[in-house]
Amino acid sequence: MDSNRKLILTEFDSLKGQFVITGSHNIERLVAVGSDDMDYYWITYNGRKLSWSSCVGRIMPLKGHLRDKDYKELVRLAKLNHYDQVTLWEPENAKKYSAQHKELLIGGIGENDEFITDICWDIN
Repeated sequence: MDSNRKLILTEFDSLKGQFVITGSHNIERLVAVGSDDMDYYWITYNGRKLSWSSCVGRIMPLKGHLRDKDYKELVRLAKLNHYDQVTLWEPENAKKYSAQHKELLIGGIGENDEFITDICWDIN
């Protein structure tokens, strides 16, 4: 495994499922790492869609840097509003919708794109 890939995967393992600030200044959950024939990508999720950002750019972790109560508020809101989460309201419908949503996201990647990690749907 080349050294860049190893560094990226090590960083992913320590941050997966956490909220991060992306190079585009968005707060999103880090859910996977992907690649194409030219680059590696941080894959983040905003509750509705996946975003692929080059690993050349940084991601900035928030857990342990924000006040604990503020980070917990991000988690609370995500558990209520992100489409991948099964809420307490109508759990059977939520499970079905969540599964369909995840399938659409995963099936919507480009033909040269691939996930090189499992997708972490858990919020950490």
